[in-house]
Amino acid sequence: MTTFGQFDAFFNILILVTVISLVTWRLKFPPTIAFIIAGVLSSFYIRLELPDISPEIFVSILLPPILFQEALHLEVDGLIDEADSVLSFAILGTLIMQAIVALFAWALLGFDIMEAMIFGILIAPTDPVAVIRVFHSLGVVKRFQIIVSGESLFNDGIAIVIYSILISVVTIGSITPYEIGKIAFITIFGGIIIGLLSGYLAHSIFCWTDDKYTEVLLSFIVAFGVFRLAEGLHASGVLATVIAGVIINYRSRIFGGFSDDSFEMLGALWEFIGFLASSVAFIFIGMNLDQAVFMENVTQSSVLLLLIIVFRFFMVEGVSTLLEKVRGKEFPRNWRDGLVWSGLRGAISIVLVLGVASILPHGEVMIALTFGVVILSNLLQGITMSWVIRSTNLQLDSSTFEDPGPRHIRLSENYSPDGYRYESSFLERVFFSAPEYFIYDTRFGQWMADKIISIIGAMNRYLLNRMPFTPKGFATRIIKFAARLLSSFLDVINRYVSKKELDKGNGER
Repeated sequence: MTTFGQFDAFFNILILVTVISLVTWRLKFPPTIAFIIAGVLSSFYIRLELPDISPEIFVSILLPPILFQEALHLEVDGLIDEADSVLSFAILGTLIMQAIVALFAWALLGFDIMEAMIFGILIAPTDPVAVIRVFHSLGVVKRFQIIVSGESLFNDGIAIVIYSILISVVTIGSITPYEIGKIAFITIFGGIIIGLLSGYLAHSIFCWTDDKYTEVLLSFIVAFGVFRLAEGLHASGVLATVIAGVIINYRSRIFGGFSDDSFEMLGALWEFIGFLASSVAFIFIGMNLDQAVFMENVTQSSVLLLLIIVFRFFMVEGVSTLLEKVRGKEFPRNWRDGLVWSGLRGAISIVLVLGVASILPHGEVMIALTFGVVILSNLLQGITMSWVIRSTNLQLDSSTFEDPGPRHIRLSENYSPDGYRYESSFLERVFFSAPEYFIYDTRFGQWMADKIISIIGAMNRYLLNRMPFTPKGFATRIIKFAARLLSSFLDVINRYVSKKELDKGNGER
């Protein structure tokens, strides 16, 4: 394809997204379904030239902005308070769904054990892109949105970790438990460490500049660069991108780093980029659908989707009951119904199946079934989601809704009216405020802070006493720069202390 041909192809995508968005907004129709249908119809019209996007390009270009945008817009306070719920649904939900789908593929479709396990992890992750916009438009309870979005973010990472291990087993042939453990360790902890370091570093740079265009460019570097760096080091790019986005989100609100104009522009820009990437992803699903193979396997896809919905019901019931008994959480009936119905399958399943189908004997059947489950899931659950929300009263305001958090939230002064803790937990301080926690909550850190202050004082005295007699040479500039850098570091920490004292005062009130 020529340069102008590539431009025309991407321009056609923009036109298609714009037209579909206008029509679906007017008709109140789920746009995700329309994007898939448009992708299918585009294959019948040669004149409408669309870009040929490989699965690798899809992952590297479209997945990072979707993940980063969701992480950047999460309410981190709510995510922290609901971490046990999010991780329980994400981990147990992914493993249970993988087992059920694998059993279906092994018993009814004739897949071998390894193929069945790979197919199970392809279908396991949820992708509620189609319903999140419905949540926003109907005013669904925020804490419910946090659980749905958080489950989707983290089960993507869990699924890709398991997927990477299984693919390594298939491609290598024979693999020892030690090698499996090594792959899992590098994938999981490598992604977490890269995400943490990148998030802290990016926020530090944000604090050094007030130029909003530089901040926007830096956010692009973080979203795409962190993903690519992690994947290049065989770590999880999904985990790295999500964690970096959450760190930037949290620290920017607590310690600053953005002006009001910059933060508003950054939020709107990434919301648009996430919308565009999701739209192109679902058009891409329709473009790659083989209609003949899809129709041949539509019955199996329908049975599989029904099986997924039934066992998601049992999974949600089991996890909710467990959280109620062990953690004191409350999950009303309408929350459970909403969690069951919001478990759609989406773009991540398509990306994974396209990347592995060529090396497996039943690859073509896998593609057909995966496309079938994704399309039928979005048609059935996506179109009826608005009705489910209204019928279950999930759109009630959080102030009038019975709080789903720990039972003591309603009467405890340690919680805000929204149900968020005033006092941060130990894990929250270590994970999101590691430098500040180290300096102010440990004896060694306090000793080090005192020494840094002494060094700054000595530098300032040197500059005051010697500057009139010393030329402004390289050494002087280095000392001035070091003094300013250390002062900026302590200034950020002091903001943390001020915020901590303010939160404590609010809790006492």
